Amino acid sequence: MRRRFTPISWPRRDPRHYRFAIPNAVWEYQLRPAEFVIFSYLCYHSSASEPTLEEIAAGVHMTTGTVKKYMDSLSAKKLISGDSTPALKSKDKKFFTLPNEMFLLRLSPSAFVVYAYLLLIEDRQTHTCHPSYNTIATATGLAKNTAMKSINTLLEIELIAVESSSYFDKRGMKWKGNNLYTILPVRAAVDALASVCHNETGCGL
Repeated sequence: MRRRFTPISWPRRDPRHYRFAIPNAVWEYQLRPAEFVIFSYLCYHSSASEPTLEEIAAGVHMTTGTVKKYMDSLSAKKLISGDSTPALKSKDKKFFTLPNEMFLLRLSPSAFVVYAYLLLIEDRQTHTCHPSYNTIATATGLAKNTAMKSINTLLEIELIAVESSSYFDKRGMKWKGNNLYTILPVRAAVDALASVCHNETGCGL
């Protein structure tokens, strides 16, 4: 697996202006990846006027039919209200944050939810975490192979860096440990995508 390392002097922005909150409790509902993406978009959009179905579909890069299907499911689970605002609030409860640029990157729903999980459990000081593939798969409801492919996607677009680890047991035998994941500044991934699709239409960047 290709390794990347965090730029030492990369500036960090004020998260109050460039991130949005998602309640930790949403993980208890074991949402499907597409449901999670739509719920996240509604959290991102919650401070603005009520979005139309077409606006949501454009924001999450899905068809209106797909969005309606999953919004009906979110409504049935009482996670969103009739005006499409999240019924599960982050105020005064535990929450984690995602960068606003998430919806510019056109991540697959599986990669989106894996990235969100890594941000949920990261150390806020070092921006690292080291869950196993099985832990990621269980938390996100994905198959292990899908979780692994999603990690590779995040690595390729430089949203994360990955370092392998190992340890020795009591008998001195060396074993492979969990990967160490470092969350990288999201702006680098956005800028890289922008440079690739600079001359393309409909890129959204």
